[in-house]
Amino acid sequence: MINFKISKNYAALFLFLLELNNVSEASWRYNTRGYLTAKLTSYTEKNISTVGQVTRAQFEQTTEFTKNFEALNQLRLTSNTFDTDLSARSTPVQKDNFQAYLGENYFKYKSENWVAQVGYQEIVWGEAFGFNYADIINPKDQRMTFFSDAPDARFPLLLFNGKYFFSSGDLTGSVQFLVSPQPRFSRALPVDFYLGDALPQTTLAVNKEKSPKLFKKNEIGGKISASYNGYDTSLFTYSYLDRAPHYEFDSASLTTVTLNEKHASIKSTGVSFAKTIYDYVFRTDIVFTQDKAINFINNSLLDSYPTNTLNTLISLDSPTYNDYSGVFIFARSTLSKINTNSFRDKQEQYIIGKITKNLGYDRTLEFSYIHELEHSGHSIQTFLNWPVTSSNDIKIGGEFYLGDNSSNLKKLKNVNSVFFSLKNYFQL
Repeated sequence: MINFKISKNYAALFLFLLELNNVSEASWRYNTRGYLTAKLTSYTEKNISTVGQVTRAQFEQTTEFTKNFEALNQLRLTSNTFDTDLSARSTPVQKDNFQAYLGENYFKYKSENWVAQVGYQEIVWGEAFGFNYADIINPKDQRMTFFSDAPDARFPLLLFNGKYFFSSGDLTGSVQFLVSPQPRFSRALPVDFYLGDALPQTTLAVNKEKSPKLFKKNEIGGKISASYNGYDTSLFTYSYLDRAPHYEFDSASLTTVTLNEKHASIKSTGVSFAKTIYDYVFRTDIVFTQDKAINFINNSLLDSYPTNTLNTLISLDSPTYNDYSGVFIFARSTLSKINTNSFRDKQEQYIIGKITKNLGYDRTLEFSYIHELEHSGHSIQTFLNWPVTSSNDIKIGGEFYLGDNSSNLKKLKNVNSVFFSLKNYFQL
């Protein structure tokens, strides 16, 4: 049986290389496009007088070798002054403000019943607006706190991504298998946001953990999805290094404390469900994560402890009525255990509402509100998107956070701001 499997794999590889060799480069089809965007931010807190900026550029080329074999190549550049603007007790380095990196870069081969992709990719599980607890695969730039920026916040991950499609009568679905030989981590908010006044030193330094070398730490998981009579259900699991950091104490003086950034090995297992009911779309995600590390203060020192988390999200999307549409979300995150002086509560609960007004000609006005139930925190995000030409969009908006001092949303008060952005799409 083993010899048969090996022979079968070599035969498939041989046929694939033979097909590619028989296609001349002249018959390859290319499509080159991208975008440039610039955003200026004026912070509304009195203690922040600077003007922030975020500039992004993305260039991508798709190449179709055959009808079954194609490639995507992306280059991304980002300039973001968020850390410099809002890091009160730490000094950002140049690479915190500027990045040039590969976006999605992969080869894709597809047949009638399966598809395989190898390279840097973005995999999105769960589709709810706001807190997407099921979106666990890719690391993100957590400094992009505006909900509409979520698609731009993901960093591609090196993956083998295989998916097999099946159908039997009214039942359709897919089986997905993921393997990553190199974990990557999210860009966290400045550590000041997490620690608050827990440590008395005026200066904080963080030694960031580097991604493991290729094949030194492998991540693995998969997803089974099925649809039957309008009921969509998915089961998924993934073993990986936590994208979000926790911190360990390294050294301290009267004025400076040095922390080491760490990422725990965790495993997430979950279920997603969706159903359309009278043009309303009901969705839910339930995700259980084992061995997540949470920081706490232990005898005046920073420490961490492992615990399990259960994250639940329920959302209802409304149909469009008189050019209005909306989303209502309830989100809850619960720890199985909690230590005294923990940096987060045993339970966090949020209600999120979003209303979108279609103004015609692709112009939209969006308003989102978040209410934190445990500590009465509040957040408002709003923007007006106005395409001025077929390739240029203007966006004007703002985001604001307030509430009790103990609320998670109030911790983001320094992000309070209004902004103006211009985005240009191009195709070569």
